[in-house]
Amino acid sequence: MKKSVFLTFVFAILALVANASDLKFMAMEDLSYDDNIYLTNDNRVGSAISSTKVGALYNLTVPNSSLEGKFVAIGGYNAFQKHNHKNGFWDALVDAEFGNKLFKVGNIFLLTSDPANSELTERRQRINNNVYASYRTSAYKKLSLGLKVSDEINKYTAGGTIARNLDRNRVNIGAGVYYNVSEKTNLLAEYTFTSLAYNSNHANNSTGGMLALGAEGKIAPKVTGEAKLTYNYRNYSHDKDGCDNYGNLIGYNVSLTWEPTSQNLLRLSGTRDFEETVYTNNRYFVSTGIKLYGSQKILDKFTAGLTLGYENLSYPKANGEGIKRSDDVYTIRPELNYQFKERLSAGVWYQHRRRTSDAGAINRYFNNRVGAFIKAIF
Repeated sequence: MKKSVFLTFVFAILALVANASDLKFMAMEDLSYDDNIYLTNDNRVGSAISSTKVGALYNLTVPNSSLEGKFVAIGGYNAFQKHNHKNGFWDALVDAEFGNKLFKVGNIFLLTSDPANSELTERRQRINNNVYASYRTSAYKKLSLGLKVSDEINKYTAGGTIARNLDRNRVNIGAGVYYNVSEKTNLLAEYTFTSLAYNSNHANNSTGGMLALGAEGKIAPKVTGEAKLTYNYRNYSHDKDGCDNYGNLIGYNVSLTWEPTSQNLLRLSGTRDFEETVYTNNRYFVSTGIKLYGSQKILDKFTAGLTLGYENLSYPKANGEGIKRSDDVYTIRPELNYQFKERLSAGVWYQHRRRTSDAGAINRYFNNRVGAFIKAIF
């Protein structure tokens, strides 16, 4: 929290000496209906939901330099027609970044409420704060070196002992070698050391690392982003009955956008990595996910979009009944947006999410949501 306030103060000072290139305000209202707000297999409860958000978006440039920055602050309230005292929650995002092509420093603060779309089946409000910095020796030479550091805090403000056992601090320190194949394309080799320290669940404290090989920038004609093949390992500091003290994993990190014309695009993203857990004798589970989003402009004003998502959550150790838990989460979300003016838009959307699990009916559910929104930027 103190780090987030510090960076916000730094941006305020910079704003006094910089030229504001863009300052915008945003307001958005999303009305929807969810037929299964508690994400349960039985005794389904539906509710109308009103999500109201307001925010500010600020871009700045420092005169006579390559330095630039952004500041985004968005907050809102999510009101439920059913049992709002239990389900209603505030959320907020503060995203600040400053730098140029060689270095960046930033802070992302998030206040949110987790639904049951990972391993937990009850709503839990949490705070996430990530301070980061990066530096690269050159943006143009054939060979360059880079450094990355980050400090991420994850803290649940509600949800009882299970949630509090996931409160932790993650520190990452990384270095990389980058080879410019062309002006817009880099091959890369990166190594990141990670330290995980829990607030109360010290048995899950660990150190580890990730080696990544891949490419970034312009990967192919009209395709931009990054694609990495990763090797992850983790060593736990304390023995824990029934748990392994070591884990390793071949994974990936992909974020690619193909934009054949100004009228359409296709975006592919996905990761395979460790995620923390307190489920039975497991210290972690492996999350393997992929998401595909496509959009197409229709008659200038309309844009049709479709999101398809899949995630598998696999646990290495069996529970008391001898079952190795594996969950599959499927998501489909079509949407249709209408651009009234440059800064005024509206749209309708539908989302179906289904979760299967071999570890009991309590972890299985499906829900449908349908909604409409209007968004103004001024």
